[in-house]
Amino acid sequence: MARGSAGNDQLSQLLMSSAWCWLKYASGNTYQERIVFSANGTWSSNKESEIYGSNQYAGTSAHSVGASGAQGQWAVKGGQLYLSDPPETPQLVPVPLQITRNSNGYPIITADGKEYSQCN
Repeated sequence: MARGSAGNDQLSQLLMSSAWCWLKYASGNTYQERIVFSANGTWSSNKESEIYGSNQYAGTSAHSVGASGAQGQWAVKGGQLYLSDPPETPQLVPVPLQITRNSNGYPIITADGKEYSQCN
Protein backbone atom coordinates (compact mmCIF):
# COMPACT_ATOMS: atom_id res chain seq x y z
CA MET A 1 0.00 0.00 0.00
CA ALA A 2 1.53 3.32 -1.04
CA ARG A 3 1.55 6.04 1.56
CA GLY A 4 0.25 9.41 0.51
CA SER A 5 -1.96 8.26 -2.34
CA ALA A 6 -5.72 7.88 -2.31
CA GLY A 7 -7.42 5.31 -4.50
CA ASN A 8 -10.10 5.52 -7.15
CA ASP A 9 -12.33 2.99 -5.39
CA GLN A 10 -15.84 3.81 -4.14
CA LEU A 11 -14.80 4.33 -0.51
CA SER A 12 -12.01 6.75 -1.48
CA GLN A 13 -14.37 8.69 -3.74
CA LEU A 14 -16.96 8.87 -0.95
CA LEU A 15 -14.41 10.10 1.60
CA MET A 16 -13.11 12.79 -0.78
CA SER A 17 -16.59 13.88 -1.91
CA SER A 18 -17.09 16.19 1.06
CA ALA A 19 -15.78 17.23 4.44
CA TRP A 20 -17.24 14.96 7.15
CA CYS A 21 -18.72 16.32 10.38
CA TRP A 22 -19.63 14.87 13.75
CA LEU A 23 -21.72 16.92 16.13
CA LYS A 24 -22.84 16.20 19.69
CA TYR A 25 -24.98 18.17 22.11
CA ALA A 26 -24.74 17.22 25.77
CA SER A 27 -25.99 19.17 28.78
CA GLY A 28 -26.29 22.33 26.68
CA ASN A 29 -22.70 22.05 25.39
CA THR A 30 -21.61 21.52 21.80
CA TYR A 31 -18.82 19.22 20.60
CA GLN A 32 -17.91 19.06 16.92
CA GLU A 33 -15.31 17.56 14.62
CA ARG A 34 -14.68 18.20 10.91
CA ILE A 35 -12.49 15.85 8.84
CA VAL A 36 -11.25 16.40 5.28
CA PHE A 37 -9.75 13.62 3.13
CA SER A 38 -7.54 14.98 0.32
CA ALA A 39 -6.66 13.29 -2.98
CA ASN A 40 -2.94 13.44 -2.12
CA GLY A 41 -3.53 10.88 0.66
CA THR A 42 -3.57 13.27 3.61
CA TRP A 43 -6.37 13.94 6.08
CA SER A 44 -6.90 16.77 8.54
CA SER A 45 -9.39 17.38 11.32
CA ASN A 46 -10.51 20.23 13.51
CA LYS A 47 -12.21 19.65 16.85
CA GLU A 48 -13.94 22.28 18.93
CA SER A 49 -16.01 22.36 22.09
CA GLU A 50 -18.32 25.12 23.22
CA ILE A 51 -19.08 25.03 26.91
CA TYR A 52 -21.95 27.25 28.01
CA GLY A 53 -21.97 28.95 31.36
CA SER A 54 -24.06 31.61 32.98
CA ASN A 55 -23.75 34.16 35.70
CA GLN A 56 -26.01 36.80 37.15
CA TYR A 57 -24.21 39.70 35.39
CA ALA A 58 -23.53 38.52 31.84
CA GLY A 59 -26.32 36.03 31.30
CA THR A 60 -25.45 32.96 29.23
CA SER A 61 -22.24 32.92 27.22
CA ALA A 62 -20.30 30.37 25.17
CA HIS A 63 -16.66 29.68 25.79
CA SER A 64 -14.71 27.80 23.15
CA VAL A 65 -12.46 25.29 24.85
CA GLY A 66 -10.38 22.40 23.63
CA ALA A 67 -10.06 23.59 20.03
CA SER A 68 -7.47 21.40 18.33
CA GLY A 69 -6.43 19.95 15.01
CA ALA A 70 -4.74 16.81 13.72
CA GLN A 71 -3.50 15.46 10.43
CA GLY A 72 -1.97 12.36 8.91
CA GLN A 73 -1.99 9.99 5.95
CA TRP A 74 -4.84 7.84 4.69
CA ALA A 75 -5.34 5.06 2.14
CA VAL A 76 -7.94 2.47 1.18
CA LYS A 77 -6.96 -1.11 0.41
CA GLY A 78 -9.44 -3.92 -0.16
CA GLY A 79 -12.34 -1.72 0.91
CA GLN A 80 -10.67 -1.02 4.28
CA LEU A 81 -9.72 2.49 5.44
CA TYR A 82 -6.22 2.92 6.88
CA LEU A 83 -5.13 6.04 8.79
CA SER A 84 -1.99 7.33 10.42
CA ASP A 85 -2.21 9.82 13.27
CA PRO A 86 1.32 11.03 14.06
CA PRO A 87 3.03 11.17 16.43
CA GLU A 88 1.05 8.51 18.33
CA THR A 89 0.43 6.29 15.29
CA PRO A 90 2.90 7.14 12.50
CA GLN A 91 2.11 4.00 10.46
CA LEU A 92 -1.14 3.34 8.63
CA VAL A 93 -3.52 1.23 10.73
CA PRO A 94 -6.97 -0.14 9.83
CA VAL A 95 -9.99 1.85 10.99
CA PRO A 96 -13.22 -0.15 11.30
CA LEU A 97 -16.12 1.77 9.83
CA GLN A 98 -19.68 1.23 8.72
CA ILE A 99 -21.47 3.11 5.97
CA THR A 100 -25.24 3.48 6.07
CA ARG A 101 -27.73 5.96 4.65
CA ASN A 102 -30.05 8.27 6.55
CA SER A 103 -33.76 8.65 5.79
CA ASN A 104 -32.95 11.17 3.04
CA GLY A 105 -30.50 8.79 1.37
CA TYR A 106 -27.33 10.63 2.41
CA PRO A 107 -24.36 8.55 3.55
CA ILE A 108 -23.47 8.25 7.24
CA ILE A 109 -20.02 6.94 8.22
CA THR A 110 -19.73 5.40 11.67
CA ALA A 111 -16.20 5.10 13.10
CA ASP A 112 -14.99 5.03 16.70
CA GLY A 113 -18.60 5.15 17.88
CA LYS A 114 -19.20 8.49 16.13
CA GLU A 115 -21.58 9.10 13.22
CA TYR A 116 -20.12 11.43 10.59
CA SER A 117 -22.28 13.07 7.93
CA GLN A 118 -21.37 15.26 4.99
CA CYS A 119 -20.78 18.85 6.10
CA ASN A 120 -22.85 21.69 4.65
